[in-house]
Amino acid sequence: MPWHTVFLPVFPLLPHPACKTKLRVCALCAAPLQGVPRNGAGCWQDGVLVFKKAADTLRAVFDLEGSGRLILYSALVGVIAGLGAAAFYVTLNAFQDLALGRWMGYVPPPAGTEPDHQTILPSIWWKVLLVPTLGGLACGWLVYKFAPEAEGHGTDGVVRAFHKAKGLIRTRVPLIKTIASTLTIGTGGSAGREGPIAQIGAGFGSFLAGRLKLSDWERRMLVMAGAAGGVGAIFHAPLGGALFAVEVLYASTAVEFSAIVPCVFASVISYSVFNAIFHMDVAFRAPERLVFGGISEIPFYVVFGVVCALAGFVYVWCFYGLRDYFFKRIKIPNTLKPAIGGLMLGLIALVCPQIMAGGYGWVQKALDGAPDMTFQLMAVLVVAKILATSCTISSGGSGGVFAPSLFIGAMLGGAFGKACEHLFPGIGPESSQAFVLVGMGGFFAGVAKVPLTALIMVSEMSGSYNLLVPLMIVGVINVAILSQRWTLYEEQVSSLVDSPAHLGDFVVDVLAGMHVREVFHASRPVTLVREDMPLPQVLQVVAQSNDAYFPVVDVENQLVGIFSLHDIRMALVGNGAGGLVVAADLATWPVATITPDDNLHTALRLFTQKQVAELPVVDPEEPGCVIGMLQRGEVISAYDRQIESHRSRS
Repeated sequence: MPWHTVFLPVFPLLPHPACKTKLRVCALCAAPLQGVPRNGAGCWQDGVLVFKKAADTLRAVFDLEGSGRLILYSALVGVIAGLGAAAFYVTLNAFQDLALGRWMGYVPPPAGTEPDHQTILPSIWWKVLLVPTLGGLACGWLVYKFAPEAEGHGTDGVVRAFHKAKGLIRTRVPLIKTIASTLTIGTGGSAGREGPIAQIGAGFGSFLAGRLKLSDWERRMLVMAGAAGGVGAIFHAPLGGALFAVEVLYASTAVEFSAIVPCVFASVISYSVFNAIFHMDVAFRAPERLVFGGISEIPFYVVFGVVCALAGFVYVWCFYGLRDYFFKRIKIPNTLKPAIGGLMLGLIALVCPQIMAGGYGWVQKALDGAPDMTFQLMAVLVVAKILATSCTISSGGSGGVFAPSLFIGAMLGGAFGKACEHLFPGIGPESSQAFVLVGMGGFFAGVAKVPLTALIMVSEMSGSYNLLVPLMIVGVINVAILSQRWTLYEEQVSSLVDSPAHLGDFVVDVLAGMHVREVFHASRPVTLVREDMPLPQVLQVVAQSNDAYFPVVDVENQLVGIFSLHDIRMALVGNGAGGLVVAADLATWPVATITPDDNLHTALRLFTQKQVAELPVVDPEEPGCVIGMLQRGEVISAYDRQIESHRSRS
């Protein structure tokens, strides 16, 4: 006898009119129960029913069936995303120290909470050319040999998986993307870390959903949760990571609100795991003196928003122009094109070595107002970084575009701030460094179409919320001016209606206007089964019926459960309890029911949530009285007729 059946008799028991024998089977595992009292004092099964009713009440109050398990899975995805971010961070830093530090002799300035060290620029020109070229060559072979979809910036791959691939991501893609990005960024390629880390988290979300056999929509949610977790951890921005995942899907101001809860859970947990390992604070140190000076500074930020939009257009045009009109037209194997991009990056780095890798240290120097970060240097770095990023990623190199966008925005802001100090002394913002921080968020907001993400993420990364107002001004102006066409993420769609993921959402209006009474056949007989009917008799009833679902009722014909042909098959596979099994043991409770007054949208939602093909239709005045059965096919047929009717009238 299973262990749990020993404790069933100790539950508070109530009289049960169906208890007529002293030998029954456990409703949980179909094991025979011997020695269980079967008198008027009570029945062990009543204890089970009490718990079922309690669970039903909880489900009515809390959405445990829908969001409950999704939150649990999102937390698991967050843990893996945090560990993946940690592994990627360690691997990338180690390889970067080897390739750039030891081989090339380049040590960039520190950023954020990194320990202070001396900045060393590369001095041997042929190494500046050779190292990025070799990195591109290795990256090209790896990507195009094993996972061609891992080329470029990985965020587009996540967006494409959500919209067009039902959340499916090949298991090998995150691994290949991680190694390829390490090779690209570690050898000086101008790329960021958000692309590979987003694919690591998203890939595990897709893998987990596949293992658990979740629906396409739940898989999409876990994919976005994984992306949010990865980005939130690697950039020390949990809220920014969550917003990035739900905002980056669309080129307009649309947001995937349904993914916010799993993305927040995954991002917070991933960030916590990452921070527990490295104990990091912020990515950049923002000076405390950077504050918003009030209404007198607004005109300067408005003009800067326009400047960011113009620079964003140039960035996107160059980024995809080099890909479409140069790299795609080169008649060489794709595996060699990232090497060409690496060589071109090396040529730019001979003049501006600051553009190699992420460039966080140089952004930190601009924030600190270092004397050597002059107007001329920062203006040149804007152009050089645009070209370097385009050469690296548009050629097929692997990496993200977030870090390069921060670099471009920071240098653009620094140059603009220096110009304002020179042209309008004492009028504009007190410190030109304010434009550096605002430029980081404002520029990325336009080229990625993520205004909320940009202002929150930059504030979290710098640990400063003093410039939220100018960040909002510049970001919104940039997004408003720069057309949806000019975005770094090609896989973005304009709105929810343009996403295949939401294709079924727009039948709601049609179904909401139709009611169950118009569809189900009230005259069709329903096979009701008494809860105390033994299994052999149940089999006879089922054999004589054409139904697939059988409502179970008590002595007063009140609905107490339902079972299907599948449940019958499972009982027959059991231990042969025979007459000891009654209909109540086969039935599922609680039962999802509908009334004739419910609309078909409600019915379709229940069909989907419960994964059933029929629903009992009950009397609105007496919810336990079954008056018919509604079939899923009847709802679909009614929808088809209604759509055809609308088409014929148009």
